[in-house]
Amino acid sequence: MQNLTGLSGVARHYDGVLFDIYGVIHSGEACFEPALHCLASLQAAGVPYGFLSNMPLRAAKVPAALIKRGMPEALAVEALTSGEMVFRALSGAGYGKRYYFQGPERTREIVPEGYEGTSLAEADFVLASGIGDSEGPKNYTALLEGALARGLPMLCANPDLKVGRGDRLVSCAGLLVDAYERMGGDARWMGKPHGSVFAMAGEMLGGKLLMVGDSLRTDIAGAQAAGLDTAFITSGIHKQDYADQGAALFAQYGITPSYTLPRLAW
Repeated sequence: MQNLTGLSGVARHYDGVLFDIYGVIHSGEACFEPALHCLASLQAAGVPYGFLSNMPLRAAKVPAALIKRGMPEALAVEALTSGEMVFRALSGAGYGKRYYFQGPERTREIVPEGYEGTSLAEADFVLASGIGDSEGPKNYTALLEGALARGLPMLCANPDLKVGRGDRLVSCAGLLVDAYERMGGDARWMGKPHGSVFAMAGEMLGGKLLMVGDSLRTDIAGAQAAGLDTAFITSGIHKQDYADQGAALFAQYGITPSYTLPRLAW
């Protein structure tokens, strides 16, 4: 493991760089200026990059979301999202056409045409894209027990457990689906850390890739399992744990990143 202060010394060793978004590119509210400088420097150096996020949105919506948070349009390049993975999965066969939806209404766009939102009692599967910012599985006991009793698959459109928003951590759909899986339910994960999303990201950029992220569970573990080098941002969701434990934190996850960075910078 190598401790870096920026990507300038290693970026040219790779054919492309994948970036997580929350905690790496922006705070959930505004883009980090050093991160924007890094992206501009990568473009100047001719190193391609893309965004790989567990956002429950179609991939085509990511550039606008980044521009809204202060990213210059020229830096807002191609992305792959867990929401896009859901859309592609549901564009095939095997799920039935009636679903129970748990999440913000604005994320329902990840469901292709031809599906019908319905009650849990009539659904063929559950689609979870989000829960309340401070909620957890205990707030959804009826949903979890009802879905389990019917043996329904539960698709997760955001496998993150928590993400940073400003100076606080907020809950994600991954908390709900993780609880369902622990209960013995049929959980279908549609983003990081699961291998299919990294395979598709590899097709997006190609060659030897570096994954930059702040989540040991999703970004780092998932990328390493897929054979990618990794750069761990220590100021993200693990900020306090890393401050308390340092590199000993990695033993808890059974992984060691290729590099550490205090924050994304060039």
